[in-house]
Amino acid sequence: MSNKNTELILLRAVNVVCLAFGILSIVASMLASSKSLLLDGMYSLIQSVFILISGRVVTLLFTKDNETYQFGYRAFEPFFIVIRSAVMLFMILGIGGAAVVSLCTGGNSIDVSIALRVSIISLVGCIAVWSILFFQAKRLQSPVLKTESRSWFVDSIISFAAVLSMVLIHLFNEAGYVKASDYVDPIMTILFTLGLSPLLLSTLVTSARELLGAAPPKSVQKKLEQIVKSYVKKENFLKSEVFANQQGRSLAVTIYIYLKEERKVSEIDAIRAEMLQKLRSYSSWCEADIIFTLDDRWVQLSLPLAVAQA
Repeated sequence: MSNKNTELILLRAVNVVCLAFGILSIVASMLASSKSLLLDGMYSLIQSVFILISGRVVTLLFTKDNETYQFGYRAFEPFFIVIRSAVMLFMILGIGGAAVVSLCTGGNSIDVSIALRVSIISLVGCIAVWSILFFQAKRLQSPVLKTESRSWFVDSIISFAAVLSMVLIHLFNEAGYVKASDYVDPIMTILFTLGLSPLLLSTLVTSARELLGAAPPKSVQKKLEQIVKSYVKKENFLKSEVFANQQGRSLAVTIYIYLKEERKVSEIDAIRAEMLQKLRSYSSWCEADIIFTLDDRWVQLSLPLAVAQA
């Protein structure tokens, strides 16, 4: 089975589970009057909508370029992740704000018998789905599945927060502190809102940088330079320069190789093909332009800096 089909099947299966958990948690939160359970349900419900879009994004990534998108659809992946992270972040902050209002107005009484059962089911299901997505994202090197696994990790933490809230409320009630138990649910919701917001913000910033054409992580840049420099040394070239940007799983690289002396075109083509194979073995989503030159006076005119200076 191809990577594309594997990703799509996983996304479709996960979407069904996510939608079911979302509806179950929202209905239970209304019956139990629980903000933490509402947070869990809303997160799952909104996530299920984005999972549907994820399938379309994955399909586009495996689609050939055309007249409209002549460089392919690689920018769609970070663009989708930016939108998704922003929506999730605003949703969590909104529910966190509602929890603050609830805390300031005397808290709320929870029906533990309903909420605890649903929270435990949600927690077990979220951990199972997160585990599957986590390992499949690594195996397939898929940013979309990686983002999905992070979302399910967040959902697992939210479900854990809901379970912990219900357990604490039960213990307070058993100990006779009924009024104090009304504050447990909003306090836990606020704490986990504060804890989860930085994770979503970090994902949003990372994808926004990719969308804007930022350089890849230093580890990736270093590996690219190592590959190129090995050929500079092996073929006795003068020097090299490597420019790269990463968008989702796609890596776009431009390499300038400076020659000491003239070489046959057939020889240069053979070296270029070997370098491209090496780069592709490092990243199957790597696209590279390798330019050889003996006279480097024109190179500075082709770089982005030349445009800025002009």
